[in-house]
Amino acid sequence: MVSHPEVGLSATADPQAAAADPWDVVIVGAGPAGSATATQVAKHGLRVLLLDREHLPRPKVCGCCLSPLALSELDNLSNQNIARLQLPIQPLQNLTVASQGHAASVPYATGGVLSRINLDTQLAHHAVLAQTAWLPNTRALYWKDENECVALTVQTNNETPYRIQARRLVLAAGLHDAVRYDNSHSAESRRRKRPPNNRIGLGTTLPATGGSLGPQHLIMAVGKGGYCGLVRLEDNTIDVAAAMHPSVLRQTESPAKALSHLLAEAFHGTTCPIDCASLNDMPIRATPQLTHQTGPIDPDCRKLFRIGDAVGYIEPFTGEGIGWALLSARLASESLITETGHLRPAAQAASHYQRRYHRALTWHHRRCRLVSLALRSPRLVSTSVQVAGYFPRLTGSVAQLITGNAPTR
Repeated sequence: MVSHPEVGLSATADPQAAAADPWDVVIVGAGPAGSATATQVAKHGLRVLLLDREHLPRPKVCGCCLSPLALSELDNLSNQNIARLQLPIQPLQNLTVASQGHAASVPYATGGVLSRINLDTQLAHHAVLAQTAWLPNTRALYWKDENECVALTVQTNNETPYRIQARRLVLAAGLHDAVRYDNSHSAESRRRKRPPNNRIGLGTTLPATGGSLGPQHLIMAVGKGGYCGLVRLEDNTIDVAAAMHPSVLRQTESPAKALSHLLAEAFHGTTCPIDCASLNDMPIRATPQLTHQTGPIDPDCRKLFRIGDAVGYIEPFTGEGIGWALLSARLASESLITETGHLRPAAQAASHYQRRYHRALTWHHRRCRLVSLALRSPRLVSTSVQVAGYFPRLTGSVAQLITGNAPTR
């Protein structure tokens, strides 16, 4: 059994040093995308600062699944002439989909599972080994374009705000991405487009005794108000991650009750693989609305790049998000840095990144959006599940193609 990291990642920079001289690249957000970008830029000897509003390790609402794309990008990152990543990834072997009392299990030897506590902390540590400066407990407030640099106003440990200057600013703050333009909330809100009937994420981690769910097994439960993923992590605890419509939460006594109702609906008349009563004893974390479209480059500043979930996000289903985030990190890094290891001119870098991002991910986002819309019909899902029961191997291959998780070659 591999336990979660218990020792925090200590800061390697302080506010005074961070504000002293302009940085080549400042990255806001130490999730997979932010840390991967920091590693790939800092290895060229550039001055890179990575900051996050929290300390590491810290929990995140996430299904904790790693697609073949994510595994490929992690392997590439591990071969960056730095110490290799030692990630205790558990392989997936089976997928079960349950809806309206019907359930089908299919072979799904695709990707793996790793807690965000482990993944995020080890990727940030990898960035520090590449000589990235690390500043936790620091909240980015707003930014302003100032000639050759972007001025970023931040606040560390609720003390007096101060400014950091960056030749390039990379926003990797995920769904929250609350960094405003020139202290104007309205201007930032106009950039982020959200569809109607958007859902929010809910998540918690149950103890090892919280259910009968076996290892290497991903379970997706689909109901009228959303869907929920269940999987055992590397330390034997159970990750619970759901996408639910806000109206369901408003009509329910608590988030735990909403999750319990969804699981009871999906497994109606059959045995639920977790103890739903245990949800009442666990802290349930939530995200902002999930699906959005913001864009990889800021229209007001060609020196500002967005990566990961800050660019755009589709409701999750089987772990594609981390793969997309890591891919965007690599594309941004390769756009920011020339072949000789220098900063590429801002306009050229922005055009390069925007073009490559859309070429690599637009089709995946559209496909995932179609899947998320189909999941809004439990009857359709239930019928598909019944059919899948007769053709498990064929259905397993189809499931990999539909979710974009077919093994990479």
